[in-house]
Amino acid sequence: MSEGVPPPRMRAGDADRERVLAVLRDAATDGRIDLDEHNERAERVHTARTLGELVSVTEDLLPPAEQPIQLRSEPVIALFRGERRAGRWVVPARHVSFALGTTVELDLREALMVRRHVRMHASAILGRVVVHLPDEVEVRIRGWAFLGRRHTNTRPPRSDDPPILELEGFCLLGSLRVRSPRRRWSLWRRRRRELE
Repeated sequence: MSEGVPPPRMRAGDADRERVLAVLRDAATDGRIDLDEHNERAERVHTARTLGELVSVTEDLLPPAEQPIQLRSEPVIALFRGERRAGRWVVPARHVSFALGTTVELDLREALMVRRHVRMHASAILGRVVVHLPDEVEVRIRGWAFLGRRHTNTRPPRSDDPPILELEGFCLLGSLRVRSPRRRWSLWRRRRRELE
């Protein structure tokens, strides 16, 4: 996480480069780019230092929602048609999502949080907002629900200074679900109890 650094200037990691290289391999395989262009773009990937440099390599190969790295920061608004944001995307310090009659799904398991404390306004009317989190994130849920439900299965983080996701908003005949990965140990213990 980088405090106060604009998303295009955030440092790129090896996993980010590999995502972009995979898109280039697919583009070369199906003939969208030739071998020379593949090699030229791959060289740009290997020398890229920031996420902004990586984004420019594939911007003409895939639609914005399918890019291997997404620097979009606009709200996720779903009106009777589901919306999903997943993969390697940058979560701004403040983010808005809204679902009306459908589902908004936000997957933060591979996302980059710009700040250690992210505030997200998540509301639903006759719909739901589902947030998938990596392990060891502290979740704080505020707001209200009328004939709706707000639920999380996250566990308290074990570290002293975990990243914080603060969710606020409302649910009117809708729901907000915050999920984190299940621990294998918990599943193993539950199965063992079932067998006894």
